[in-house]
Amino acid sequence: MLPIPFGSKVLLGRSGVRPLWGFGPVLTVLWLLMAPCGANAQLAHLDAVPWFTPADSTSRLALIVEVNRFSDSKFGWGLNRILLTVVLPAGDDGTFFLRLPHMTFDTGEIPVAHRWPWVIGEDGQKGWPHEKRISSFGQIEVGVTGPANLPWLGGIDYALALGLPSGSDKVYPFSSTSIPFRLELKKNIPLGRITYLGLVAGYLAHMDSGRANLTSSAFPSGYHLGASLDLYQGRGRRLGVTYDFQDRESRRSQLAGAQWWLPWGADGSLGFKVARELQGTLDRPAAWYFTLAWRLDSARYRLNAPPAEP
Repeated sequence: MLPIPFGSKVLLGRSGVRPLWGFGPVLTVLWLLMAPCGANAQLAHLDAVPWFTPADSTSRLALIVEVNRFSDSKFGWGLNRILLTVVLPAGDDGTFFLRLPHMTFDTGEIPVAHRWPWVIGEDGQKGWPHEKRISSFGQIEVGVTGPANLPWLGGIDYALALGLPSGSDKVYPFSSTSIPFRLELKKNIPLGRITYLGLVAGYLAHMDSGRANLTSSAFPSGYHLGASLDLYQGRGRRLGVTYDFQDRESRRSQLAGAQWWLPWGADGSLGFKVARELQGTLDRPAAWYFTLAWRLDSARYRLNAPPAEP
């Protein structure tokens, strides 16, 4: 999550005072990750927006490779996924992004049709796959992020994201042939020399699948509120915690997460992420989300990068 406005010309170095109070929320989130919770939150999974992050000198031209493991021991579900994200410059300050996932979904002894029979449509009832392991390319997502100015809010960042009907309903709730459209706004607030707060608000309009494998109840629309606290310590070096609340037609989710990024070579960085669903029980997509990520940036499109020689 990026906690500094696009228009800023500040680059953070490795020096500076590191406020100890900034680690309080880190400990709080780690406690929440281990705390037992329970509620009801059937939601199709959507990945967080890949906000541009100039505070740690990332670039607007980048390739991100993620290896994901989503699991839920209560139902025996597990998902292994590789996610490729391409980030491209859009104008002077914005970015385009393109995502392509490939996944293997292990449903154990409880297929989707048995766990959530009310989301299975007419065609799905005739031939829903009952194999335990299903492999498929997931839904392609395209989007754009950039700076904007709004009354009373001042400088903010916006994001538009559109999922294309190119996935497979067989790996629902992690992908489908639906069309999710998201608008999100983010306000970045500096709290110190290396500590930043990000606040996010957004809305999801989730259009049904063009096929009859799943019913409209599988794709609720709703709003998203999020917060992040990040400590930046130079290029590619970041420690952060996140909290995301979603309400889609009274189906709620609360995700608490932590991430740690380290430089990898001259232009790369390596990230470790973990998140836990605090509110979901029967209808959550997963209980735990683990990610190992590698990012390769182009120095030419970093903030304050020198102009290219003719």
